[in-house]
Amino acid sequence: FSQWTRSIDWLKEQLDRRLTNCGTLIYHGGVPTKKREPILTQFKEDPDSNLLMMSYGTGAVGLNLQFAGYVFLFDRWWNPAVEDQAINRAHRIGQKSKVIVTRFISKDTIEERIDLVLRQKRELFERILGSGDSEGGSLSLNASEIFGLFDLKARAGGGTKSIGPKTPEGEGKSGSKAA
Repeated sequence: FSQWTRSIDWLKEQLDRRLTNCGTLIYHGGVPTKKREPILTQFKEDPDSNLLMMSYGTGAVGLNLQFAGYVFLFDRWWNPAVEDQAINRAHRIGQKSKVIVTRFISKDTIEERIDLVLRQKRELFERILGSGDSEGGSLSLNASEIFGLFDLKARAGGGTKSIGPKTPEGEGKSGSKAA
């Protein structure tokens, strides 16, 4: 899985060039909808089709890939629930073997920090849900945590200070929210 269709296309080129008989198939938003189901059928039924490269967006919801034994996450998604959905495509009823999940994280890059923050958020979320209280279980990052990914510091207020345009006194206090 990758969030970037260009990465998927590039990876396919590299694999096809280096590995013979890899049987790489692509399933992402650039593939016409009418061609997607035949790709899944080929992956399931053709013994020479060994690798299905998918985007998180097209492969995360509603697919059953219980015949896949390996899941590779080429890049990290900010929301771990999206990664979980992708992994769960293989963890379906009917799965006959253990599913091995591998996350690719480039050493000495921002990916290591993203991984750390996501693990911390997941631990916090699990602790909160484990106590039966789902309040405050957000897996999003505040400004301080985002700046910390780049070794920067947020302004006073722990990264909760508004960075949008200032509103004159009395305006914008009606309680309505903007999307």
